[in-house]
Amino acid sequence: MRRTIVLVLLVGLAALFQAGPAVAQEDEFAPDLLERWEALSPEQKAELKKKLQRFKSLPEERQEELKQRLERFRKLSQKERRRLRQNYRAFQRLSEQERALILKRYEKWQKIPRKDRQRFRRQLRRLHRMDAAQRQQFKRRLKRWLHLTPEERERIRRIIRKRRGK
Repeated sequence: MRRTIVLVLLVGLAALFQAGPAVAQEDEFAPDLLERWEALSPEQKAELKKKLQRFKSLPEERQEELKQRLERFRKLSQKERRRLRQNYRAFQRLSEQERALILKRYEKWQKIPRKDRQRFRRQLRRLHRMDAAQRQQFKRRLKRWLHLTPEERERIRRIIRKRRGK
């Protein structure tokens, strides 16, 4: 994951730096780009060129995947980009064991069907919108729910469905 994020960011920079005058003809040219390139030290330029070569040595499918990820990153709002960068820096500060644990959890998360992940996110947002008293009440109810037998849970689910008219 770490390599992917780094590669995505570097691919964007490397592609822009490598394109040179060709980029200047496109609408998205940033005037300060050439100045930024010239401001780099020879070591930094060499490092970027090396990373560009590494990118070019990747299989075509992987290059396309990284380009798509870069495009998705570019479409993020400034707030989302800032949050992503902060999360990445926080991830970098973690120990190897902590990172491995997070990656394992992420892999498990990816195996959950998309609809279920969306449902979890909605529920989490709902939880975050609750005030402290509502959260406390939710925690108490959750604790009681977890101590119910599967049969009792199913009975409650049927009652709720009946009340909702499903």
